[in-house]
Amino acid sequence: MEETVIRSHRIHEGRVVRLRVDEIRLTDGTMARREVVEHGPAVCVVAIDDRDRVLLVRQHRLPAGRDLVEIPAGSLNEGEDPLFGAQRELAEETGFAASRWNALGGFFAAPGYCTEYLHLFLARDLRPESRPADEDERIELVAMPFAEAVDAVARGTFPDAKTIAGLLAAHLYVTRHSR
Repeated sequence: MEETVIRSHRIHEGRVVRLRVDEIRLTDGTMARREVVEHGPAVCVVAIDDRDRVLLVRQHRLPAGRDLVEIPAGSLNEGEDPLFGAQRELAEETGFAASRWNALGGFFAAPGYCTEYLHLFLARDLRPESRPADEDERIELVAMPFAEAVDAVARGTFPDAKTIAGLLAAHLYVTRHSR
């Protein structure tokens, strides 16, 4: 099922993403084209406080055309360890640090056209630790009971894939490890 890249042409190089068009050969010899958004790896964090609330962030998402409530997330810096990146993003976006971290795996954001891979973490035992936020972000902290957030996923409340995946993975992890 492998696709062989015959030729690749970069058509855009931006600050956040690059775009390339690949000419490929399918296993049966058929030629096709693939448009690929190149985006570096990222992290996302489900942070649960001592009152069993999940810390979410509300921010405007221009491509979605509206404000979204999401789990904290962000791109990794070049060569940055995913756990360190998750710790940095949590502090920047929520003003909290965590003493207990669990890696919950990861996933591709949109593997049909994008290279972005997100490393997912569960953060607990939170304490205040503020770091300067990115200068181009306007974020509002939202604390919601964890059980209510998981129920909101089941009701279709969250339109953001990483938030859905993160909350469900954290719910499964917490449920299996609290026995």
